[in-house]
Amino acid sequence: MNKARYIFYVLIGIPVLLILIWTVAIPEKVLQDRIERAVTNSGRSNLSVSFDEFRKGLFFNLYADSLNLKIDDKPALRVTDFKSNFSPRYLTGGELAFAITGKIGTGSINGILKLPVDGKIVVERVELNSIPYLTQFGLDINGYVSSEINIGNESLNITFNIPDLHIDDNASMIPLLNTFRKLQGALSIENNIIKIESISLDGEKGYARLKGSIINGKINLTLEVMPDEDKLTTVESMLIGKYIVSPGYYVIPIRKLL
Repeated sequence: MNKARYIFYVLIGIPVLLILIWTVAIPEKVLQDRIERAVTNSGRSNLSVSFDEFRKGLFFNLYADSLNLKIDDKPALRVTDFKSNFSPRYLTGGELAFAITGKIGTGSINGILKLPVDGKIVVERVELNSIPYLTQFGLDINGYVSSEINIGNESLNITFNIPDLHIDDNASMIPLLNTFRKLQGALSIENNIIKIESISLDGEKGYARLKGSIINGKINLTLEVMPDEDKLTTVESMLIGKYIVSPGYYVIPIRKLL
């Protein structure tokens, strides 16, 4: 009986001890610094993260007024009302995991992060104009994006869909860009390379496909355009004419240093 009681006390005491260590022995500033350093040194050196008003909760929960993500040291994404809650159900598989939630503009973000670097994040109905990274391209972009982000040890793999795209391309002057209304595709981030596997664009004047890479902030992309020739204005036909590869197929290079 005494042995059974001893085992019971140990089983109760270990979680209590861990909670006390978490609550008392680990300062919030130290924990914040460790998390920020872990992301920066995770092998994706172009990514960094910081928190505003970071704080701890009970049972290994974390909160912050905002989480700020940078790519190539430029503002990329701001998640407000950020929460991270310990998820014990993954312990049965030997994994330490946290459920995260937050907001991007009026849209939502939620998912699961498993230590050291693994997880899946779902983004729903986020306004494009609330994503700071997009402003660097000199475009006025509106619409709502939904996305799925898979996190691995070496890379981020992102698929996304924008069913109601509107682009004002007065600053960029990329032919036909403001005629596309739907956009979907995939990209990956690894080290200092953003690789665009394929992004398809659909609009009232035809189709297009964007692919290429952004390396250390240097854009090296191509926009393959397959327009409905009968719907083009005279000016639009002239603008894309110099990019013709074959009848009905145009390849427009996009080069820029962010």
